[in-house]
Amino acid sequence: MEFTDYSCPVCGERFKNGDDVVVCPECGAPHHRECYDKNGKCFYEDRHSQGFSFEKSEVGGDTEGAEQEFDVVLCPNCKAENERTAFYCKSCGMPLNERDRVEPDNGGRQTPPGGFNRGAGMPFGFGAAGMPAYDPLAGLKNDDELADGVTAGETAKYVGKNTQYYLTVFKNIKTADKSRFNFSAFLTSGAYFIYRKMTVPGIIISLLVIGLTVGSAYIMMSTNWMSHYSSLVNSMYNGEPANLTSSDYLWLLVPAIMSFLRLVIMIICGLTANRSYYRHCCEKIKEIKREENETDVNKVLEQRGGVNLPMAASFLAAIVVIYEICNFLLNTSIIGI
Repeated sequence: MEFTDYSCPVCGERFKNGDDVVVCPECGAPHHRECYDKNGKCFYEDRHSQGFSFEKSEVGGDTEGAEQEFDVVLCPNCKAENERTAFYCKSCGMPLNERDRVEPDNGGRQTPPGGFNRGAGMPFGFGAAGMPAYDPLAGLKNDDELADGVTAGETAKYVGKNTQYYLTVFKNIKTADKSRFNFSAFLTSGAYFIYRKMTVPGIIISLLVIGLTVGSAYIMMSTNWMSHYSSLVNSMYNGEPANLTSSDYLWLLVPAIMSFLRLVIMIICGLTANRSYYRHCCEKIKEIKREENETDVNKVLEQRGGVNLPMAASFLAAIVVIYEICNFLLNTSIIGI
């Protein structure tokens, strides 16, 4: 039997010519010898008692029991069985995207054939062979607690995007009370908080940044500020002392002070974002667990968690547009002096 059309059910890699293949004597399922030895048994051993046959399931000759298995998919990372409607593995938290699903009745191959193998590379499947496996739980077990009543598996489901980074950070916050500087929050400020569904603080921070930007530009375009600025520039050009009072100099510094405050807000966002998101996740997960039935918790965590990209992008775009408009008006005013 030619095995190059199939994949090893243990590692998910497609067989190549020359591979050392071991065939299960019970069901005929092919494995890499190394994978078979590492697993210590046939991948489908628990289905042997049901009369499972790899060859028959592959060619479609044995459809008995197929209806039962159709609604089950295997996690490409830990091989645990999950309902087809699940977004994340119930065991390890690995995202179960359509392209990464492993069909139990498909010889352990991923769908589509030749698709990504998340367990053998970097996040989203883009990784070279031999690189460290992407671990969505960052080395934690599904039931490890990140806070009182909040497990790593629940947190992974709620976070949704970039779970490996956030679970590592959350673990450090819980065990060592140490966090990391979040450069995404530093660069985008309020938009980051909105993106992570911390909407109220995100909107407040965004409005502060917009207010400081507009206020700084408004002051610099005022007749009074322009007059003082012109006097200072002329005095420096002529080498004569400017006819300005201390309050006039202070007024000239106000836009710089507002720009400095904007930078301070950005730095504070970078320093506090991870801790804020940690508290946010813990509070929301506990709230969902109080409100929902145990069977619905995972589904609701995925629905209420994750990110809000459209709203975050809208606020970020608004900030950029306002900043550019203020710069344009300011430059026009300076040129007209």
